[in-house]
Amino acid sequence: MREVRRGFTLIELLVVIAIIAVLIALLLPAVQAAREAARRSQCINNLKQIGLGLHNYHQAVGTFPMGNTIGYSYVGTQTTWGTFSSLALMLPYLEQTPVYNSCNFNWNIWYGTGAQINATVWNVKVKSFLCPSDAIAGTDHLNNYYGNYGTGTNPWSNQTNGIFAPEQTAYSIATVTDGTSNTIAFVEALTGQFGTSTTKWRTYVSGVLGSVPNTLLLNDARQNLPGVMQVAQQCVQMIQSGKGGTNDDRGLRWQTGSPGLSLTTIIIPPNSPQFPIAGCRWDCSAGCGIDFGHIFVPSSNHPGGCNAVFADGSVHFIKSTVNQLTWMALGSTDSGEVLSSDSY
Repeated sequence: MREVRRGFTLIELLVVIAIIAVLIALLLPAVQAAREAARRSQCINNLKQIGLGLHNYHQAVGTFPMGNTIGYSYVGTQTTWGTFSSLALMLPYLEQTPVYNSCNFNWNIWYGTGAQINATVWNVKVKSFLCPSDAIAGTDHLNNYYGNYGTGTNPWSNQTNGIFAPEQTAYSIATVTDGTSNTIAFVEALTGQFGTSTTKWRTYVSGVLGSVPNTLLLNDARQNLPGVMQVAQQCVQMIQSGKGGTNDDRGLRWQTGSPGLSLTTIIIPPNSPQFPIAGCRWDCSAGCGIDFGHIFVPSSNHPGGCNAVFADGSVHFIKSTVNQLTWMALGSTDSGEVLSSDSY
């Protein structure tokens, strides 16, 4: 008798391959969702650590840390530009004492002599300042978490309605009259990306107006919100048209206490599809840096919104669909709004 050899026919093989492909297609989203859930949990933990460090600092010093310090510049004069951030001041309370001891707070860190003196700490990556869902964070740009300096558009103000101020001011819990459970302390945002000009929520633009009229330089944008949002729309249009100066240094360093680098406004809701920008600076020339921009957009790669730690140390996920006025109420310390957790 002739031996009969059995094997797969071509059709059977193709059916098996098709079944495997279908199973992969069904399982892959679940695997990706599980990985994102783990990354989101790590991001929440990072913000919890920052919130805990914030309160330990307050207990030790009596105030929240300043948004930026004062130090000597490369020409030997005192400056508040390019100096250390609130995150740097909180390092001992985040189990980062060796990094803190490497900081020479007498000098700035951004440019010239100060940068040389503080060269050791300039490139230090602190894991708890990096969101794992932002795949490029930690490559060149080292910060995903930003202190809330309120709903104002004046980046040089020492009279903000946030937890921090960009100019040498330290607030305490007593100033948070809306309640610490109703006020954002830190919120996350995607970093910039070198060499990009239109990447969503990563690109910053300057030189939009050339100068800022008093009607737009506000301690609270709600005093002229239509005007502020109109200029914000111009910022988007300038990026989309290739005009104006784009810049990719959002979150470049956690060490530097400047808006856009470690501080943010709470005006435009997170991951806003209408405003897919990192921020905008209305004065200065095209190409000026993100530091001391006038408006910023928090963002994340978490589906549906971003994480924020409130002034009481609790972490909340803020939906991208949050009402703008609710979002701004969360950004102000003393506006008297009554908010419920289901509103964001």
